[in-house]
Amino acid sequence: MIIRVAHVNKVSNKPEDVVVGSKVLLIAGPSHIHGDILKTIAPFVGENTWVGTVYGQGAFDLQARYIFQDKLAKKNITIFALQNVPFICKIIEYGKSINIIGPKDHLYCASYPPERVDEIANIISLLYYIPTVTIPNFLCITLTPSNQIIHPGRVYAIFKDWDGKSPYNPKLVPRLYDLDEESAKEIQLLDDEIQAIKKAIIMHYPSIDLSLLLPIKERIIKQYSDQIKDKSTLQSVFSTNSGYDILVFPTKQVKGGLIPNVESRFFWEDIPYGLCILKNIGDIFGVPMPNTERIIKWHQQFMGVKYLDSDDKLVNERLTGAPAKYGYNTKDELVATSLRKPLTKL
Repeated sequence: MIIRVAHVNKVSNKPEDVVVGSKVLLIAGPSHIHGDILKTIAPFVGENTWVGTVYGQGAFDLQARYIFQDKLAKKNITIFALQNVPFICKIIEYGKSINIIGPKDHLYCASYPPERVDEIANIISLLYYIPTVTIPNFLCITLTPSNQIIHPGRVYAIFKDWDGKSPYNPKLVPRLYDLDEESAKEIQLLDDEIQAIKKAIIMHYPSIDLSLLLPIKERIIKQYSDQIKDKSTLQSVFSTNSGYDILVFPTKQVKGGLIPNVESRFFWEDIPYGLCILKNIGDIFGVPMPNTERIIKWHQQFMGVKYLDSDDKLVNERLTGAPAKYGYNTKDELVATSLRKPLTKL
């Protein structure tokens, strides 16, 4: 066991106390609260500052650019994000100690403007003591097959027959990543639709580099490497991954057992700031998304928000992280934001 000790210089719920004078601002929170945090800190961000997140799901670049507007250029602010979290943290003693689970062998980051990515990769490497690889564009992060398909696919497979109130026997609720065949199938179907989006983007824009947008099985093997005992199938890659070993479903204790916690980020992050973004991008590129639509519709019935109507049209974009929320409605508008060089297409 490696024990690391660090000292916190200042803690405050007032952004002016901790943002002013800081040169690297790193947001460690789920995608659905990124916008509120960015709005809160924006008035206090100084010149030549790096503003980023440890987890880029949710089209972080579009969100940050929308909030900062012309301040990005005027103050020379750089936006950045990691493709996946460096590790998973579980609290041992609140405010004092944590257990770090499943540290990655490498981290991957992107920046806006894209030409500053090498510098932020060096900064991230020094922050986490983990080698950090540059990603050519934010689309490789926005589309990455991670929590946004893993959590919804897994939750749906296990609880698809839930009536919204009946409890489950805690002994019969499996560990989160101890996948059964049905869960692996649902996750793979969602991943297939991401790969179809990738193919469509490359077909229209052959010069774009999406090489780091890997299929989910390949991505997990690359990131967790020797922490996985059996790499033969998607199911085994999850179930034998020591980095996933002790994680559980977010649930609520009720009379008679457990129910899914529909207030958790598994719903409020991974649907509006995960699958709804994929659905919007799929629509822009004319990619059929039947499985994404099916999973969104199942989740939304417990959330009190309609993201898809009866015709599978995305509605209430303002409550999501979909590119349409920020005014990106065409292929050119969406792809141009991620390129170092001028846009070229067939």
